[in-house]
Amino acid sequence: MNNNLKVVIFSSSLHDSSTLLDTRVELFNELRSEYEVELIDSSQVVSSLAGEDLVIAFIATGGTEEKFAGKYQLLSNPVVILSDSYHNSLAASLEISSWLSNKEVKHKHLNFPLSPSRRFCEDFKQEVSALMQIQLARYKLSKAVVGLIGGESSWLISSKVNLNFVSEKFETKFLPINISELEELYKNEDVSFSINEPLIQEMTDKRDGDRSQKDITDAIKMYLALNKLIDVHNLSALTIKCFDLLSSCRTTSCLALSLLNDRGIVAGCEGDIPSLWSMLIADALCGTASFMANPSSIEVDEKSVDFAHCTAPVSLSKSYTLPSHYESKIGIGIAAQLPLGKYTIFKCSGENLDRYYAYEGEIVQNTSVVERCRTQVKFIFKSALDLDEFLNSHSGNHAIILPGKHKKILSEFFNLN
Repeated sequence: MNNNLKVVIFSSSLHDSSTLLDTRVELFNELRSEYEVELIDSSQVVSSLAGEDLVIAFIATGGTEEKFAGKYQLLSNPVVILSDSYHNSLAASLEISSWLSNKEVKHKHLNFPLSPSRRFCEDFKQEVSALMQIQLARYKLSKAVVGLIGGESSWLISSKVNLNFVSEKFETKFLPINISELEELYKNEDVSFSINEPLIQEMTDKRDGDRSQKDITDAIKMYLALNKLIDVHNLSALTIKCFDLLSSCRTTSCLALSLLNDRGIVAGCEGDIPSLWSMLIADALCGTASFMANPSSIEVDEKSVDFAHCTAPVSLSKSYTLPSHYESKIGIGIAAQLPLGKYTIFKCSGENLDRYYAYEGEIVQNTSVVERCRTQVKFIFKSALDLDEFLNSHSGNHAIILPGKHKKILSEFFNLN
C-alpha cells in the first residue's frame, strides 16, 4: 500500500510557526514512525492535492475556519481533519466538522490527545492506514474504465443504476459496448498460435469427461477475443450480457471471466452493474478477487446460505474442474473448490450504488447439488440477525464473496463516500 501522507497545516497568523511545530513533536513522530510524511503550509495549496496519497488537514490553531473553508475542496475526498490539544485546535476542528456536516460533505475527524497511551497511538495509526486504503481505492476507481458489453440481462429488474451519478461522484468512466463487437472478434479469433498452447493444455487437463477439446478451445477463444476488446477500449473492468453468447457463439464466457479476474481485470457476468461495482470495490479497497454468486438455499436453523455460480476466479480455489455451463449445458463452466475458512459477503445496491451490506462468516463446505451452478459453497453467518438482515437487504439476486474479514473497512468506505 502507498505509504505517503500529506499533512496540510492550517494555522492563524497570530501564532509563531516554530512554537506550533515544537508542541507537536509527539504527534509528528508517531506519524513519521509509520508513514512518509510531507508537511505543507495551507498557503502553498493553490491546486488540487487529490490523488492516490491521503491528505490530512491539520487544524493547528483556532481562527483557521475561514482558511479551511476556502481550501477544503483541494484536499482528499473524503475530507480528513486532524486536531490535537493545543492552540484551540480542537475547538476550531469541531466548528469545521459542524460546517462540513451542514454542507453534507463526508469527512472524518481524528483527534490526538494530550497524553496518548501506546495503545491509542497504535489504534490511531491503524485508523490513518484505513483512511489511506480508502483514499487509494477512490483513486483507483477514478481511473477505472468499465466496459458494459451488451447491456444488462432482462431479469435484473431491480438493478438499474444512475451511471451519470456514479460517474460524477467517483470519476469512473462507463463505456457501453455493443455485444456484436465481441461476437465479431470471437468469430475471427485464431487460437492455433503456439503462444496459446500452454493455456489450452492446462485447461484441457481440467475438463470434465463430457467436455470436448472443442469446448475448451472455444472457451479460450472467447477469452482471447475479450482480451482484444479490452485492449481496443483500454478497459480495466467489464460486465457482459453473457447469455446472449449462447446462441450467437455457441459457447460461454465463464472461463474467460475467471481468467480475467485472475489477471486483475475485474469481470462480472449477466451485465449486472451493482455486482460489478461491488467487485471493483473489493479489488480496489480490499485487494482481492471475488466470487459473484447466486443465493441458492437457506437453512435458518444453522444460519447458512448456499451460494452457487458458474464462474469464479480459479486463483481463489484450492482445485477446480471444467464442466459445462449449468443452465445451457454447453460451453465451459467453473467448478471450483474454495478453501474453507473466513469470508465476507458484500453487495452495494440502489440507483446510486450508495446502499450496501457486508457480513462476515465462514465457508464450511463445498457442496455438490446436481441442479445448481457449478461452483457451490455453504456460508454460515455469525448471527441469526445478520442472516435476517441479508434476506431483507433488497439488494438483488447476486452476492459478492471475498476471502478474509473485510466488514470494518467496507463499512468505513461507505460511511465516508
